[in-house]
Amino acid sequence: MPNLMLTNRCNFNCSYCFGQDQMPPAVSPLDMTRETFVQLIDWTLRDSSNGIMVHLMGGEPTLHEDFVWMAKHALERKCELKVFSNLASKHAPEYAEELKDAPIRWVVNVNPPESRTKDQDSNLKKCLQVLGLKATLTFNMVPEPVAQEWLIDLICEHNLARDIKVGFVLPTLSHKNEHLEKKDYPKVAHRVVDFARRCESFDIKLTYECGVPWCAFTPEQMGELWHLNSTFFSSCNSVLDVTPDGRVIYCLPLATFRSPHFTKFQSYPEAKGWFEAVLMPYRPLGSTSQCFKCTFMKITESACRGGCMARVLHGAQNVGLGDENEKV
Repeated sequence: MPNLMLTNRCNFNCSYCFGQDQMPPAVSPLDMTRETFVQLIDWTLRDSSNGIMVHLMGGEPTLHEDFVWMAKHALERKCELKVFSNLASKHAPEYAEELKDAPIRWVVNVNPPESRTKDQDSNLKKCLQVLGLKATLTFNMVPEPVAQEWLIDLICEHNLARDIKVGFVLPTLSHKNEHLEKKDYPKVAHRVVDFARRCESFDIKLTYECGVPWCAFTPEQMGELWHLNSTFFSSCNSVLDVTPDGRVIYCLPLATFRSPHFTKFQSYPEAKGWFEAVLMPYRPLGSTSQCFKCTFMKITESACRGGCMARVLHGAQNVGLGDENEKV
């Protein structure tokens, strides 16, 4: 179940972007070739014991001139397909129209209206009107307070899925991007719970991106989220990303950690197992000095893994960063 990064180009330049170490200007612009895409679908289908879900992402995937061809090819190979997009690019509306009847789930990353140009806003809304219930919004919480009512407006106006995926902006391994510090968690958690209350009256629930530790919320806040059907779960068990040139990374925040080529693994599960083995020694460290005595870290591995691994590894000593000749 890989995330296939069709291009590292994007039509936005978000200060919080946790993929910026893999995108221009940090690296050269790069699009995945049809040949590499076909090889990756073959690779994914080689062992489908965990399902045949494929995610198309970027950068911004609708900037790739072969986006529709790639989506149709994956569907023809009987893959379940999910697309992660901001749907604000020039060609996004025509692509949405062409694929509107296809069995694709669209996860749409949106920023506040003032961050979009007139054309970007128009493109986004045209796409949402076409896709309707096939589209789910995702929104990132940044350190400063930002209005969120416009998310509810978009869902109601375009009859979207009544589910908003909330991310707490994560650091890259270098910590160069705008991201939440631990001190920001209490105020952001308060805003999340307040937003969940407002969403509840519209029958909208919140779900959560990975990398958020249990201690971001108080026990009372977690209890209220359960009551509001916006249950919080902590996780850091990433779907692997594959870059446009075929390198496998654990996740975008860890783009500079390890990046062997997909051909070094017989299948996706083998790659996933290799990365988990590499990261296993670091997981018990957690992201703060309090993690080692945390009940949620001790109960079970899946209860809490200490937050984002980019934060964990940033605090660890003697971490070897990517080696092109690394044996797998």
